[in-house]
Amino acid sequence: MSAVGGYQRTSVAEGAVRLDLNEAPRDAGDAFRERFFQRLAAREWRRYPDMDGAGARRAAAALFGWEAESTLVGNGSNALLAAATRALLPVGGRMLVLFPSFSMYPALAKRQRARLHKVVLAPPPFAVDPAELVEGARQVDLAVLASPNNPTGTTLTAELVAAVAEVGVPLLLDAAYADFVGADGSELVVRWANVAVLRTLSKAWGLAGLRAGALYARGELHQKIAAELLPFETGIAVQAAFETAAELRHESAALVAEVVAERERLQREAARLPGMEVVPSAGNFFLLRREGWRGQQLFEALRARGIAVRDLKELDEAGHVRVTVGTREEGDRFLGALGEVAGE
Repeated sequence: MSAVGGYQRTSVAEGAVRLDLNEAPRDAGDAFRERFFQRLAAREWRRYPDMDGAGARRAAAALFGWEAESTLVGNGSNALLAAATRALLPVGGRMLVLFPSFSMYPALAKRQRARLHKVVLAPPPFAVDPAELVEGARQVDLAVLASPNNPTGTTLTAELVAAVAEVGVPLLLDAAYADFVGADGSELVVRWANVAVLRTLSKAWGLAGLRAGALYARGELHQKIAAELLPFETGIAVQAAFETAAELRHESAALVAEVVAERERLQREAARLPGMEVVPSAGNFFLLRREGWRGQQLFEALRARGIAVRDLKELDEAGHVRVTVGTREEGDRFLGALGEVAGE
């Protein structure tokens, strides 16, 4: 088990097929890499980047269709999520989350010695009770919602998110997987001053290693979050990544199309195997279970065959593990191993 900052992951054997991290199945394309490195080569590396990330903020705003003055950038959306939590969640306060959801949320709440208000997504199909969610928002200091949600792959309707925003509590909308559904909820930032939206280049651009994230918020909310960021916090690589993404938008569209096609293939073929149940997903991952097994059993059976998937303590009893969409070759190896497990 590896742990950093309250975030834990099960260790993976060397040489395993890595379907346990929600990364893209390949790097950004050659055109992206060429333009990215050209931008880096044109900069003086001895010089500090913009103190306030101005160039990167303008590029991120251009990419996502936001206002530059309302945009912040960070080393991945996690850094901005952490800054926003520090800024908006009082020490000892209450934070609303879906459950299960991204495991960083409780880790960040713990840093504030805050209590979690969990809106449970019952399997399957992991749907949210709208009335419970809105009522929960009235009882907390901060609401953090992901759509599509990790690890369930379910989405929240724009109407439901708007209903939460109307409560007036600060709302962080984590849109890390928005590229796979074509909407990130940023229109809510224009309507409500209590809403912030988080985006990343990790999932749909194949740039997880560059750690490029962005946040959109207006007015006082923006100022509070910005106050938690350090000067010169993001380097020239983050700026070059956003500038290149804004220039070559089609690169992401092509990668998203590949991921969606492979996701549908994996879900279809896995569901055909005896005893296997798949939960439909709108992300670059999906939940899988074998009837009658705990999640840990399925996790171990696949690990013994060289396939690493994500074990989920909160869904172990229900039997689910999370599978990230990889390359076609990795998908074939996964399906082969899963076929052996189904035959046991």
